[in-house]
This record gives sequence, C-alpha cells and structure tokens, in this order.
Amino acid sequence: MLIAVDIGNSSINIGYFSEKGLIVQKFDTKPLRKASEYSLILSDFLLQNHIEKKDFNGIISSVVISHTSVLRNALELLLDKQVIDILIVDHKMNTGLEFKIRKPEEIGADRIANAVGAWEMYKTRVAVVDFGTATTITVVDKDANYIGGSIMPGIGLMNDMLGKRTSKLKSIALKPQESALGKDTTECISSGLFYGTAGAVERILEEIEKETGIGFRVVVTGGHCQTVEKFIRRPHDIKPDLTLQGLKILYEKNRPS
Repeated sequence: MLIAVDIGNSSINIGYFSEKGLIVQKFDTKPLRKASEYSLILSDFLLQNHIEKKDFNGIISSVVISHTSVLRNALELLLDKQVIDILIVDHKMNTGLEFKIRKPEEIGADRIANAVGAWEMYKTRVAVVDFGTATTITVVDKDANYIGGSIMPGIGLMNDMLGKRTSKLKSIALKPQESALGKDTTECISSGLFYGTAGAVERILEEIEKETGIGFRVVVTGGHCQTVEKFIRRPHDIKPDLTLQGLKILYEKNRPS
C-alpha cells in the first residue's frame, strides 16, 4: 500500500494506492494544522473508505515548505511507525528524466511528478498543462529530457487578485459560461479568466513548438482542469490524478531495496 501526498498552495491531495485502485482525499492547504490533526483526518478517511491501516509506504511532493515535515510526521503518527519509508520528491531522485534546464533544484516537486507521470504514460514528447493555483506548462521531449516550460497565475489566483486589488470588481464563482462576450461585470470577468487562460496556454504552446520545431502531445491536469479544458481547442487528454500517478511511479523507482 502506498500513500502519495501532494501538498499544493491551495489544496493537499492524498492518493491511497491499494488493490482496489486509487482513492483520493482532498482538503485545503491553509491553515497549517498540527501533525496529530492531519493524522486524525487521514485516519477517519481510511475508516470511512474501509482501507486497512497496515504495510504502508509514503511519498510526498510539496511546494509549501512549512507543511512538508508536518505531513511527514502525520504519516508516521497515522501508521504508528509501521511505515517502511517516506520519500520526499526532489530533482536528485531517480526520475527517469534528464533535466536539460538551468537550476533544476528550483523545479516544483509537483511538476517533476507531472513530467514523470506523463512520460511514463506516453513515452513520447509531451506537454503537461497543470491548472492549479498557478497554471504551469511542463515539457518533456522524445528522449525523456525535461526541457522547460512556463508559469502563469492560475484562474483562482487571478480571480482573487481582481477582488482584492481593484475597487469595483469582486471575486466571482468560478463557473464558465458559453460566450466570450460578457454582458455584465461577472460575465466579463468569467470570460477573461477562462477564455484568457485557455488562449494564453495555447499561445505559449504554439511558441514552444515554433522554438523547438516539434509538436507535443498535450495533457491537462490540476484542480481546475475539468472546467478550463473545454476552452482548449487543440487535442488533449485529461488526467486529473496525473500528479499522484507520477508520485507512485517515483516511489517505485526510488523505493528502498
């Protein structure tokens, strides 16, 4: 049994890999809780889903440094020290990829997991678009080289900032609409968030393909993927749990012998 923990800026996603397949638990990243509280949240979820608490291993990807050790401690409490090992994702692990970029130590652990998951899934050049707190694009070429990508604010972050940094605009419910032509302020904001984000992603992908001279298979993931993906015109696959699947692969590549 493997527990894969993905600590993001907005949410913590936990994947339980068992004989039954993948079961996912999600809760907000903020506020930071005590390890004992997280352990109780996880324990209750296991009980509700009839998952037996034994023979677990763990792997954690985190972009929130303050939470990493706390969630590690929570896993140890949950498993009462029965866990064989808990791995923390970084670029020095065996990923199966070569990092052909400057400063690989700065890559978010979630982007590493996305790249690994997509490469192992398709074994071809691939661009992963993650619609999370930030909208990120992560690109792997046909030779399993991690060659770079792009980062921009996510739709939730843009929505929040419009509400906080303007005097007359308010944050809206993130529900996409049919028309790009907004008829009131709420619709105008919705148009900008969804059509704007999709348009930006497609433009960036086009520019990357021009610069590299090759096309990429596109995979979308992240918390907002199922609402934003319908605005992406180019062919793409939807893999909401790609990060967790990538974590499973990373654990298998790096498990203690």
